[in-house]
Amino acid sequence: VPDPFEKFKSFGEHNNEMLKKFLNNFNFKYNFKSSTSLYQAGFFNPTFQIVLETYRSIMDIIIPTLGKDRQKTYSPFLPICQETGKVLEIPVTEIDKKNKTLVFDNDGKKIKTDIFNGNCKLQWKVDWAMRWFTFDVDFEMYGKDLIESAILSNKICKAMGKQPPNGFAYELFLDEKGEKISKSKGNGITIEQWLKYASPESLSLYM
Repeated sequence: VPDPFEKFKSFGEHNNEMLKKFLNNFNFKYNFKSSTSLYQAGFFNPTFQIVLETYRSIMDIIIPTLGKDRQKTYSPFLPICQETGKVLEIPVTEIDKKNKTLVFDNDGKKIKTDIFNGNCKLQWKVDWAMRWFTFDVDFEMYGKDLIESAILSNKICKAMGKQPPNGFAYELFLDEKGEKISKSKGNGITIEQWLKYASPESLSLYM
């Protein structure tokens, strides 16, 4: 997705830079890792191989949670179109574990690709478990609207061979109408907006 402000290579990079600016302003100590860069550099390759080896177990975890139509097309792997660079949500027709390649059906056209070095992305619940596995994450926080997703990612992480992190689900913030504050709805304010009018201490007290 292009950066609508035309300052960075993508909207994702724009958001990453906003996050880092915020963390720096509050003197957080952190190590920033770009998911895009790690995918493309092959950092996740060893874990991708484990995802491929446990493909059937992962499918057995996810498929029962999907509707009938989605079950027909679901795959943990999403190929990147070599022509457009877009992520394609299309079904797998062939799996070659020996050569680490997959064949996808793109409306009747076969697309063959290897799974490494950013040629494929993972569906997000599988991706979540993959990151826990790769980084040995031992604690993860998430809003209570993601509890069901976290349960599935926990099962996937176990199927891959590691203990999932301890989780902490937090309550959602509601607006004056009792509706969830959402970025997509725009019914809230950012921390930056808050700090234009109030002190960091007031925000800490509210939290």
